[in-house]
Amino acid sequence: MHVWKQVAPLMLHQGGKVLRTLLDSGHSAYFVGGCVRDELMGRPVHDMDIATSAKPEAVMELFERTVPTGLQHGTVTVIMGDYPFEVTTFRKESHYEDHRHPAAVEFVDEIIQDLQRRDFTMNAIARSLDGELTDPFHGASDIRYGILRCVGQAEERFDEDALRMMRAVRFASVFGFRPVKSLWRALLTSRDKLSFVAMERVRAELERLLLGPDPLRGLELLRRSRLLHYAKIPYVESQGSGVLQEQLGVLGHMPAEPQELRWSELLQGLGISGLEAEDRMKEWTFSNQVARTTAEIMRFDEMWGAIRAGISDGSAERLRRSWTELQVHYGQEISQLWLERQRIRLASRGAQGREALLRLDEEEMRWHRAVRVHDLKELAIRGGDVLTALDQRGGPWLGELMKRLLLLVAIGDVPNEREPLLEYVKAVVKQNGG
Repeated sequence: MHVWKQVAPLMLHQGGKVLRTLLDSGHSAYFVGGCVRDELMGRPVHDMDIATSAKPEAVMELFERTVPTGLQHGTVTVIMGDYPFEVTTFRKESHYEDHRHPAAVEFVDEIIQDLQRRDFTMNAIARSLDGELTDPFHGASDIRYGILRCVGQAEERFDEDALRMMRAVRFASVFGFRPVKSLWRALLTSRDKLSFVAMERVRAELERLLLGPDPLRGLELLRRSRLLHYAKIPYVESQGSGVLQEQLGVLGHMPAEPQELRWSELLQGLGISGLEAEDRMKEWTFSNQVARTTAEIMRFDEMWGAIRAGISDGSAERLRRSWTELQVHYGQEISQLWLERQRIRLASRGAQGREALLRLDEEEMRWHRAVRVHDLKELAIRGGDVLTALDQRGGPWLGELMKRLLLLVAIGDVPNEREPLLEYVKAVVKQNGG
């Protein structure tokens, strides 16, 4: 009897109750898929899927709390305690009409028939309540030797569901597995079918790959296969950019969260500008927030690099004022993210980057902390105070004046106090003949 070691005890207890209820009612039932795979790999198990001979209607009758998650595919979510368990009837699938979805699903009685429809051998293992494995395609052996192999013919599996090609690259990257030659050949000959897959699904796989422990491995497999060139919205590098390997090498040193750090580094490494980045990411179905934040980190980096290059005398005061203006323009969060990314960049160079890292600590970090205001709401006066003091009507000029006040306070030229700010406003208006 094999004991689960990677599962939270309460989740295992509740999952066991689901299996036992099905078995006591005369049905076959097994833990299947990712939970069995991760247990064999020594990885934490986050959820437990169950396959059973019981039809969906029978499952819903056996348990008090159920959700008809996907009855057409035989899936019912059973809520046991605080844990949801996807319980799916053994099934086999007919031909696939669109390289993504089966035309029809047929319920079957045997677990091996159910395992036969799955994508990779490591995901086609069932585990009984007493720990016995049903492993007709030798997935446990492939896990042991770090091999990624399709169930049956790889061409057929990719023809059925083209997203499996992206999953293959992601698994190879995240788990460090080696795709067998037959899988790789099938991926190259089938890659044009990726155009049938919705961009949200492709992007989700790409996210898991990039935020995994070895993003460079996955990116290299994508480069060699040119798989993303066949997506519904193809990936196209910037004209003549190429991949900057030194810059991309930093990716593995960056934390997975916030993910915008890795995305900004990747896109810049591929020669994509900050102006292009937001639209590119939105096309690829990233959220507006992720796309915007990523692009702003990139634009901050580009602008700060141009500013440093343009101040040839290296004047610390001119640089400080320029940094402050940039930080106020992009906001505290973006400048903080840039600083975090820059520290990782420099630290990854070892001794070569040590001097620059020290300068970063002494200069940009100090300037960043010194900026006390980033928003008009933080000023000691409001637009109404200005209008009252000047006895004038509002207009576009007021917004511009308030922004100027914000920058002057941030730089330190004017204290953030009511009277000095109003005195400055009156002096400006008088100087301009207002």
